[in-house]
Amino acid sequence: MKKILLIAFVLLNTHFSFSQINNESSFPIALKKAESSKKIICVYLGLAKKSNFTFNSAIQNKDVAKYYNKNFVNYSYTAGDTSALSFILKYKVINMPTCIFIDHTGALIFKGSLGNNTSEHYLDMGKQALNRKASGLILSNYERRFINEKHTEKLLKEYITLRIESGQFNNADLIEEYVDYKTIGEFNNPEEALFILKAGPYAYGKAYNLLYVNGKQVDSMFMKLPLSERKIINNSIISNTLNEAIRTKSLTMAQNMMNYTRNTWGKNYEEGYKQSQLKILTYYRAVKDTTNFYSQAPYLFDTYMKISADSIKVPEGIERSRIEKILNDQVQEEIKERRTAPKTTGTANTTMFVSSVVTVWPSSYSSIPSQLNNAAWDYFTLGTRNKNHLSKAVLWVKRAIDLKPMPQYYDTLAQLFYRMEFYDEALINQKKAIEMAIQQSMPDNDLRSLKSTEQKIKDRTL
Repeated sequence: MKKILLIAFVLLNTHFSFSQINNESSFPIALKKAESSKKIICVYLGLAKKSNFTFNSAIQNKDVAKYYNKNFVNYSYTAGDTSALSFILKYKVINMPTCIFIDHTGALIFKGSLGNNTSEHYLDMGKQALNRKASGLILSNYERRFINEKHTEKLLKEYITLRIESGQFNNADLIEEYVDYKTIGEFNNPEEALFILKAGPYAYGKAYNLLYVNGKQVDSMFMKLPLSERKIINNSIISNTLNEAIRTKSLTMAQNMMNYTRNTWGKNYEEGYKQSQLKILTYYRAVKDTTNFYSQAPYLFDTYMKISADSIKVPEGIERSRIEKILNDQVQEEIKERRTAPKTTGTANTTMFVSSVVTVWPSSYSSIPSQLNNAAWDYFTLGTRNKNHLSKAVLWVKRAIDLKPMPQYYDTLAQLFYRMEFYDEALINQKKAIEMAIQQSMPDNDLRSLKSTEQKIKDRTL
């Protein structure tokens, strides 16, 4: 069974269609009206329960409503609108509620956060969108300029800034080019340092190492950032380094990424090890380095076999709060240690300690069953027919079922048994997958897929 990808997202009915705001009835109509009127579209996205969410009266202010009706074509996504998800993915919306300002072609102009519910904020947000359009400070314009014009420090900085604002954090190549325009002294500027970090430089790459000539100052600045920003920066550095390592099949970059991941966990050595191993295994799987994948995966996933069922039943909210407290305590301890440590100039091997780089939350809790299942499925999809490898994968997915029975896990087990030529066991487990899927009212497409696999098992054509 394909890996389970969970999108923690509920778009609920938080209307932007108040009595004073003129809302279009559909997004296609909004696009057409924007094209004919040459206006910007303001798209509202909300994330709140209708029963307990009342939009701040600031948006109902007559001056705000008049301003938006005059200058924008307004549209809001509501509950049950499946196209909202594709919109959120396209424009990389991270926080909601929010307003996305786009032109009639769909080109992003500006993202506005709705955390500050005052009339002045909404007016300022609208003015920023109009100013962006008038000045040409729009990502689509800069994408064309980047291709057609000679690169300059100013062009690169504005282009990277717009990409970050739009939610695109894969700017490592751009920041590598950008630092060529800088002098060593300029890396001491905190604003410049933060800009480079937000671009997500490759771990221990050129931009990162130049920045860390003054490592202690960078660390001090970094630790003062909000937790959410530290997470984004660290995850950007890790994902950019991992993706480039995979693209170039560079084991050196992959090891840099692994070391960086481990070090961000500070003194939580156990979790640092687990997270770094998950990352390097992702690399081995992606480049189809089966030798290293099959030899190293057991060192990580066998440690999960002794996890008790009670451990994974800790409510996620409680567990996340507990982890946040541990991580922030580590940050404070690190700050104290660095204040009393001898002054140094920093080295290229310095790693920003965020203790919050939780791309995958600590693996000793609720994610364990899915990780065991996914590891077993990786063994299957990488094509091994080694009975020892397949037996190991069977043990993992059986443990996942013990901890949290799921149709997908039975499906994985069935296909592993099939490859081992245990056809009766394969059919028994596939039937269990289908029965459980029906009980859980899984989507029709998923159920059809399970039934198709069942038939292939019967026909010996899997």
